[in-house]
Amino acid sequence: MRTCAHNTGAEVGCWLRLCYTNDEGHEALWSANETAEWVTYGGAVLDDESLFGGLDLAAALELFPERVTDEPVNLGLREESLREAVDGAENYPSEENPLERYAFCQADCVVTHIYVEDEVAVNGGGLLHVFLDDCGNVVRQWRVEDDGSEDNYDGAWHERLWKEAIRDDCGEIGPAYHEGGSRGPPYTL
Repeated sequence: MRTCAHNTGAEVGCWLRLCYTNDEGHEALWSANETAEWVTYGGAVLDDESLFGGLDLAAALELFPERVTDEPVNLGLREESLREAVDGAENYPSEENPLERYAFCQADCVVTHIYVEDEVAVNGGGLLHVFLDDCGNVVRQWRVEDDGSEDNYDGAWHERLWKEAIRDDCGEIGPAYHEGGSRGPPYTL
């Protein structure tokens, strides 16, 4: 795997297969990918049961951390975004989801994304689209809907369109970004 590590950065899509119990479900997902191009022909496809079978995402990233560690981090942008979120927090009216006020900051923490084929996905629940920070923490994640919004995602990644989805409070916030999490509020600057 190390020989292909140079081609694993966020500039190319990545498909990570973690579930090997439903070949029919896998084939259906892969067939859908050929049309939707969630991960295009130049992307990294991590599909090896002897390496990834039975693992969760965190364990898989420990085996192949280059997906996260090879990405540049703009610490200045992240700090500025966090400062703006903290300064404006008292003016943000969301009682429904108080973490939403930090969506811009969360978006600025993302360095890469991975499509994860897990048990839910192979059983018809949709691929898990995971956005990660520079430490491998899940920033946001959501299930891919069959509505075309994720089609040809390499292009959307390059144009940074995914930031809008995060800023619009799309998906589930990762545990590290919840209050008290390693990257979550309360923040002190």
